[in-house]
Amino acid sequence: MNIRLKRLPLFIGIFVFILVLFLTIQFLSNMLQTINKQTGRTSEYRIALLLEGPTYDQGRNSSAWESLHQLKEIHGFTLFVADNLQVADIAKTASSLGQQGYDLVFGHGVAFSKPFIEVAPNYPDTRFVTFNGKAIHPNQTNVRYEMRSAGYLVGMLAALMSESQKVGYIMVDKPTEYLQVEGFREGVTAVSPETSISIEKVPDFNDKESALLAARGMISEGVDVLYTTGDSFNLNVITEAQRANIYAIGYIADQRYMAPQHVISSLIQDVGKVYATMISQYLAGELPTGEVSYGLTEGVNRLGPFGPMVPETVKNRIYQELEHLIQEPQRQLKRRSRGQ
Repeated sequence: MNIRLKRLPLFIGIFVFILVLFLTIQFLSNMLQTINKQTGRTSEYRIALLLEGPTYDQGRNSSAWESLHQLKEIHGFTLFVADNLQVADIAKTASSLGQQGYDLVFGHGVAFSKPFIEVAPNYPDTRFVTFNGKAIHPNQTNVRYEMRSAGYLVGMLAALMSESQKVGYIMVDKPTEYLQVEGFREGVTAVSPETSISIEKVPDFNDKESALLAARGMISEGVDVLYTTGDSFNLNVITEAQRANIYAIGYIADQRYMAPQHVISSLIQDVGKVYATMISQYLAGELPTGEVSYGLTEGVNRLGPFGPMVPETVKNRIYQELEHLIQEPQRQLKRRSRGQ
């Protein structure tokens, strides 16, 4: 009996220790869950990024790739990337991801719109996101960039910097690209109705050969400011402008580093900001279905730093116009197009 009484405090101590340990573990687990909910950090979510081109194009694709890898570090989700996808393979790839239970699938471009519309109804628990396409199912979101006002601003800059009064625009022949071309024409005309505008179309965002031929043709005709809105071919066109000692305007990312003495600025499309917003919305259960729009007003489209060749008078005029476009984009463009 005395032995049992002597052992009782030991048993009580062990019991108390186990109870405290259990409560501590439970507390830490609950606290971690709370932190995860507050920060959106979770390893349970699986997100995929599908690209038409390579991840190293220094344009649209690499911007998306870099953005999602940065967001992966912040939120802790699992990321799968498939690049250089042929259009014929998109539906099969998207279906495979749906079958595997991926939560969120980004198709970074208009080419993903039709295949995602085909696949989405079969995987209602997967959210499919495209850019500049369509979203007709409840588990789809389409991001549309407001590009007309951005094109207008770039057109103004091109006209202000052209000495020959000849500017060029190399575009991809896709329906989503035409609003920016319209804005570009309007911007050039608003500055200088006498300036001629050469527009050349290439069939694909990765068609470097066609873009180079277009650039060389424009240069031979006296164009001294080139704007190019491709992905993989931007570097090639800018390099060609540098060789010809003319100016170029970059696209998607700040591309002045490619030719610092020849790239006067870049129309930056802040892909990272768009992805950060959408992923935060998705993790919070607030990502809208249907169409969402981003542009100058949201700060997604903006002009990058100016090169040293751009006079202060030109910068000030562009800054003033940018302020007007942010405040009243559609009204401003209509007024300008009427010549008022």
